[in-house]
Amino acid sequence: MRHRAAAVAAIALILTTAGCYKSSDDKAAGAAPDGAGRRELVTTTPPGVGKVDKVTWALYRGTTSIDPITTGDYPEITVTSLMCESLFRQAPDGSVEPGLATGIDYPDAGTAVVKLRGGVRFWDGTPMTAEDVAFSIERNRDPEGGGYWVPVLDRITSVRATGPLEVTLKLSKPDYWLRDVLSYMPGMVVAKHYVQAKGKDYGTVNGGAMCTGSFKLGQWRTGDVLSVVRNDGYWNRAELPLVRQIDFKGIPDEATLTAALLTGEVDGAYLELPLSTIDQIRASAAVKVYQGPSYLIDAFIVSDMKKGPLADARVRRALSLAVDRDAYIRTLYKGAAQPARALGSPGTWGYEKDTFQKAWDGLGAPKVDLDAARKLVQEAGATGRTVTFGMSNELNKLATEANLYKAAAEKIGLKAELKAVSVDAYSSFFLDRQARAQVDGFFTTNYPNWADPAALYATFSLPGGPQDYGGYRDPRVAGLLERARGTQEPAKRAELAVQAQQAVTEDLPWIPNVAPDTVLVLNSKLTGATVSSQHLFAPWAAKLGAVG
Repeated sequence: MRHRAAAVAAIALILTTAGCYKSSDDKAAGAAPDGAGRRELVTTTPPGVGKVDKVTWALYRGTTSIDPITTGDYPEITVTSLMCESLFRQAPDGSVEPGLATGIDYPDAGTAVVKLRGGVRFWDGTPMTAEDVAFSIERNRDPEGGGYWVPVLDRITSVRATGPLEVTLKLSKPDYWLRDVLSYMPGMVVAKHYVQAKGKDYGTVNGGAMCTGSFKLGQWRTGDVLSVVRNDGYWNRAELPLVRQIDFKGIPDEATLTAALLTGEVDGAYLELPLSTIDQIRASAAVKVYQGPSYLIDAFIVSDMKKGPLADARVRRALSLAVDRDAYIRTLYKGAAQPARALGSPGTWGYEKDTFQKAWDGLGAPKVDLDAARKLVQEAGATGRTVTFGMSNELNKLATEANLYKAAAEKIGLKAELKAVSVDAYSSFFLDRQARAQVDGFFTTNYPNWADPAALYATFSLPGGPQDYGGYRDPRVAGLLERARGTQEPAKRAELAVQAQQAVTEDLPWIPNVAPDTVLVLNSKLTGATVSSQHLFAPWAAKLGAVG
């Protein structure tokens, strides 16, 4: 979830599956937009079989923190997820498995008991204890700690180590999202003794880190490459990495990244930004391009639900009807996306997939219908009114999207203006209410932090939510999401999420544009990396190695 504004802004700046998909290296063909060819989706590449001394991995910028409580943007997440392990682990297909914890029990509605795995050790050889786990959760709960994850732990009232391998959480209300919340950064365990010794320097260049993962921090200098090295003392001997060292390098320039991938200077990258040179990269024998399911949604956020032409739901629906999503996919994503029927895209269906598939099918594929759109604008009395779109000409993705929306608005009787700002200033639309007041909406690529559409809807549909940019208020939606969080049975929880989704899709506080794929570019001599949004939250390089 994008409930930390600075990270939201950074992701929105840089950023920027359908059908079924399979685990392992099996492929599944997904539906494709017209003219884009067929999309072959995989969740992983075949496991590596040979050892590798060093791999260079590209990020869109350098890493600034490896402390899980302040790890919120792609570079930080991608690096930290290799070093620090969470209590529960997200699998490549979005399901949640045991991690450093073996399970979570609810002896009553106000109590959750986390059962811990024995034999886990930190990089320095000290054992992971229940005190370390309680300490790690408390750090995330502390509003004075500067962390991002306080809102998702707001139903916890106390955390105590109640046994050598047991931590008990007291709850103000039942919370059955808790296992999933503990499957990403809020559930990552750090060493209490080390954090207390380093204080505010923990997670920085000066303080380093102390976690339990199969990679540990190597060399890291400000503004330079960050290296992780294999933890040869890793507690899980069956999952020792084949790669000895991974160097993470920030490469923001598209041409530089393309050249580095094609020449082998860089061995791999997850493409958070649609790359205009992707067809050139696909044609090269030096690399392989993989597409997989993703939590991502490319969307337009309405910045004020109470005033302006977009305050009327009919105008929002009209604008959605006028957007040519297939053309957008061909132009920007080069086929690595599908038109979005809802904000909760297929990659977010980590449980009860049949329920979410049925709801998705029932929404129907989005089609351009200019006549219907003009009629809605006329009925709303909005013909001739001006819609202002926040954008930046300094980023191709934002410029392409904004011009798509401008053209769509003008075709249905609206006037359109583009509020162009610098890339740096674009973050103000997420951070500053006054900046949002200057536009009717702006663009984002967003995602939930675990595979459940409700996890995204909650960020902007609940009062005071972390992504409450436009003041969207629908008591039906808020009530359904609160009930989902308090419902233990997955089938019932999914039904409540689907009902909330139906209402959100009718209201369109955010207009879903397309659901991008996870795109991995990997040196043809390597294999084993994850090809799904799991790479954000779990050890995606655990099986990375040389091709056999």
